[in-house]
Amino acid sequence: MSRKQIIKITDFIERELDYEERELAKLGVDFSHYKMKSSPPAELIREFRDADFLVVNMAKMTAEVMARLDDVKVIIRHGIGFDNLNLPAATEHGIICANEPTASSEDVAEQAIMLILAVWRKLFIQREILVDSVARRKWVFDRIYPVYRMGGKTLGIIGCGNIGSIVLRKMRTFGMRILVCDPYLSKERLAELGIEHTPIETVMGESDIVTIHVPVTDETRGMFNVRLFELMKPRAILVNTARGPVVNVPDLARALREKRIAGAGVDVYDFEPPATDYELLGLDNAILTPHMAWYSEEGGWDIRVMIVEDLKRCLDGKPPKNVINPDVFKNPKLKMKLK
Repeated sequence: MSRKQIIKITDFIERELDYEERELAKLGVDFSHYKMKSSPPAELIREFRDADFLVVNMAKMTAEVMARLDDVKVIIRHGIGFDNLNLPAATEHGIICANEPTASSEDVAEQAIMLILAVWRKLFIQREILVDSVARRKWVFDRIYPVYRMGGKTLGIIGCGNIGSIVLRKMRTFGMRILVCDPYLSKERLAELGIEHTPIETVMGESDIVTIHVPVTDETRGMFNVRLFELMKPRAILVNTARGPVVNVPDLARALREKRIAGAGVDVYDFEPPATDYELLGLDNAILTPHMAWYSEEGGWDIRVMIVEDLKRCLDGKPPKNVINPDVFKNPKLKMKLK
């Protein structure tokens, strides 16, 4: 008699997993979940090596862990980013990895636009002015000048995939000139979006607002650094709701302190949450939010449903919908027997 298929969740952010327990119980699997976000490799290996399918939020699936996940056939990342999964190691050991790239796209796009508006209109300084003016019983606006209108200015979008394209669609109503840098878009997709690819140096130099929507790769890690910041206009702002490591934070902090650029909005960090000495904390021209761009009640449910549907596909011998290491299918040691 064959054993039940085993599904485990390494760590999760939901308040409960009643939906997952209910849906997976219908499929007759052995399902369990854990809170092991920060567990060391040895503990992750011990607890999850016997699973057939893993759902991972923030636990670090390092090369060491991947090598010793003896029975794991598929890892599904709970979210868009997957920099906590060592994909080369997963591919080497025949493990399919997937993510859910569209579940929170609308939410991240909305957060990016919120930060664009907040930084451009200097929202935090406005609040300080209000408190100061109430105390003095007169308006004191000196600290906020200058503020510019957005209409007629230039918006630069770096990366125009799921999220960047939503930002593009929504921001077109602001009457801005829009430049897009994404060398990986096909001609058909560029035509569909009604845009052209513009080199990053041109986008950085001509934009008043730059919003980042790229994943962390060897190419993008630290790419937003002093070289690009020196191309920006003094009144320009930078918004990052993508991934922390794509920005060189010391270079950005220096640019903000020295007023080489006017402001920044940040929702993502190299290490999360950021340390108390994080360089952007305390700068009045930086607005920081607590990596909440992904969140909405609707988005939270979307991703839960998408993950369960992917697990159902896996149990039926089909790969998840969005495989992020497709080279694994060329590996003769592929652990999953596909139908």
